Order: sequence, then C-alpha cells, then structure tokens
Amino acid sequence: MAKTPKAHKQVGEEYLATAKQASAVHRFPFPPQMVWNALLDGPAWTEWLPITKVTWTSPRPFGPGTTRTVEVGAEVIEETFFAWDEGKRMAFRFERSTLPVSAAVEDYRIVPVEGGCELRWSGKASAPLFLGGIVTGQLTKGLVDGMPKLEALIAKQPERFK
Repeated sequence: MAKTPKAHKQVGEEYLATAKQASAVHRFPFPPQMVWNALLDGPAWTEWLPITKVTWTSPRPFGPGTTRTVEVGAEVIEETFFAWDEGKRMAFRFERSTLPVSAAVEDYRIVPVEGGCELRWSGKASAPLFLGGIVTGQLTKGLVDGMPKLEALIAKQPERFK
C-alpha cells in the first residue's frame, strides 16, 4: 500500500536564515545558464541524484509558487518554490511528503566565477529526535556526490542544456 504524503510546516526564507544548514559547493566549467537549464530539466535530476522521477506540476514560466513532485524510490515529496531568481536561484520547501520530517528546505544558487560558475546548495530538515539530522545528512551527501555527476552530464550532452 502506498504511503500518503503528509503536510509539513510552511517554512521559507526565515527558516533558511535561522536554521543551522548543511551546504555543498561545486565549481562548473560552464556558463551559469547551462547549469540553470540542467536544473530546469526534470529528467536530468534522475541522472545525477538518487531520484526516481521529477514532475513539474506548474506551467512555465516558473517562479515563486511553482510546484513539482519528486519521487525517491517509494518516497514522494511535493515541493513549493518560495524563491525564484531566473538563472540564479531557486529555493523550495517540502510542502508534503512521505518522509519523517516536519519541515525541510533546499536552496540552489548559481554564482558566476572566472571560467564558469559555482552551484551553491544549502538545505535543512527538521524532524523528531535525531531524524532531522539524518535526513539533512542524506540530502547533503546526495548533493556532494551528485554535483560531479551533473558536471559530467552537462559535459556529455552540452546541446541539451544550452
């Protein structure tokens, strides 16, 4: 029997500002727009993170209020974007999920640097007892391990992300 997603706390910028966060940074030898385009490509997420499926559930153009559903194996996460700066930043909260968390956010920022750009990620999950730390750790490990895979994906298929 499939689990039913449960609602989480409505968090956003204030949660990012006050919560102890985890972070990961990766430098890409590509223009910022290519990395941004990879983040907009739903199927690409399954190629660089341990994600099964990504479905954008809002029409373009994306912005604050955009929604998407992410599947990680049997787990389902319904996300709502609360920050969107086209080509530079996207941040979302877990609106509802089957994960044992009460709140979670992820923030993706693309910063131009000489020779390319950096993808700077930060995130935080809250849950009863020690589970928030475990979920935050899993998110962080996924990003740290995944960003080099994203770089390889873009290098292998540059036309896809132009």
